[in-house]
Amino acid sequence: MPINRMQLNDEERKVLRTLARYGAMSPSRLSAETWLLPGQMLKLLRELADVGMVLLRDDPGNADGKMVAITVQARDVLTKEL
Repeated sequence: MPINRMQLNDEERKVLRTLARYGAMSPSRLSAETWLLPGQMLKLLRELADVGMVLLRDDPGNADGKMVAITVQARDVLTKEL
Protein backbone atom coordinates (compact mmCIF):
# COMPACT_ATOMS: atom_id res chain seq x y z
CA MET A 1 0.00 0.00 0.00
CA PRO A 2 1.41 3.45 -0.88
CA ILE A 3 1.09 4.78 2.67
CA ASN A 4 4.00 2.64 3.85
CA ARG A 5 6.20 4.74 1.56
CA MET A 6 4.66 7.92 3.01
CA GLN A 7 2.88 8.52 -0.28
CA LEU A 8 -0.86 8.62 -0.74
CA ASN A 9 -2.86 7.68 -3.79
CA ASP A 10 -5.60 10.05 -4.97
CA GLU A 11 -8.43 8.31 -3.13
CA GLU A 12 -6.50 8.12 0.15
CA ARG A 13 -5.55 11.77 -0.14
CA LYS A 14 -9.16 12.77 -0.88
CA VAL A 15 -10.47 10.90 2.18
CA LEU A 16 -7.82 12.26 4.54
CA ARG A 17 -8.16 15.84 3.30
CA THR A 18 -11.93 15.66 3.72
CA LEU A 19 -11.56 14.42 7.30
CA ALA A 20 -8.92 17.06 8.02
CA ARG A 21 -11.20 19.79 6.70
CA TYR A 22 -14.56 18.75 8.17
CA GLY A 23 -13.65 16.58 11.14
CA ALA A 24 -14.94 13.17 12.16
CA MET A 25 -17.92 11.81 10.25
CA SER A 26 -19.77 8.63 9.40
CA PRO A 27 -18.49 6.43 6.57
CA SER A 28 -21.63 7.14 4.53
CA ARG A 29 -21.22 10.91 4.84
CA LEU A 30 -17.53 10.58 3.96
CA SER A 31 -18.52 8.50 0.93
CA ALA A 32 -20.93 11.21 -0.17
CA GLU A 33 -18.43 14.02 0.42
CA THR A 34 -15.69 12.28 -1.59
CA TRP A 35 -17.91 10.73 -4.29
CA LEU A 36 -16.50 7.28 -3.56
CA LEU A 37 -18.81 4.25 -3.60
CA PRO A 38 -19.74 2.90 -0.14
CA GLY A 39 -18.06 -0.49 -0.67
CA GLN A 40 -14.95 1.21 -1.99
CA MET A 41 -15.00 3.57 1.00
CA LEU A 42 -15.23 0.78 3.57
CA LYS A 43 -12.30 -1.09 2.02
CA LEU A 44 -10.25 2.10 1.93
CA LEU A 45 -11.13 2.98 5.54
CA ARG A 46 -10.09 -0.47 6.75
CA GLU A 47 -6.76 -0.14 4.95
CA LEU A 48 -6.20 3.38 6.34
CA ALA A 49 -7.12 2.21 9.85
CA ASP A 50 -4.71 -0.74 9.58
CA VAL A 51 -1.78 1.63 8.97
CA GLY A 52 -2.86 4.17 11.62
CA MET A 53 -4.11 6.93 9.33
CA VAL A 54 -7.73 6.95 10.54
CA LEU A 55 -9.58 5.83 13.63
CA LEU A 56 -12.78 3.83 13.17
CA ARG A 57 -14.85 3.83 16.33
CA ASP A 58 -18.30 2.57 17.20
CA ASP A 59 -21.05 5.19 17.19
CA PRO A 60 -24.53 3.83 17.85
CA GLY A 61 -25.87 7.35 17.26
CA ASN A 62 -25.70 7.11 13.47
CA ALA A 63 -27.04 4.68 10.90
CA ASP A 64 -23.58 3.38 9.95
CA GLY A 65 -22.76 2.51 13.54
CA LYS A 66 -19.25 3.90 13.00
CA MET A 67 -17.44 7.23 13.11
CA VAL A 68 -14.22 7.96 11.23
CA ALA A 69 -11.54 10.44 12.35
CA ILE A 70 -8.13 11.38 10.97
CA THR A 71 -5.04 10.69 13.08
CA VAL A 72 -2.11 12.97 13.89
CA GLN A 73 0.10 10.69 11.78
CA ALA A 74 -2.13 11.27 8.74
CA ARG A 75 -2.12 15.03 9.29
CA ASP A 76 1.67 14.94 9.35
CA VAL A 77 1.77 13.00 6.07
CA LEU A 78 -0.60 15.50 4.45
CA THR A 79 1.51 18.41 5.67
CA LYS A 80 4.70 16.87 4.25
CA GLU A 81 3.01 16.50 0.86
CA LEU A 82 2.44 20.24 0.55
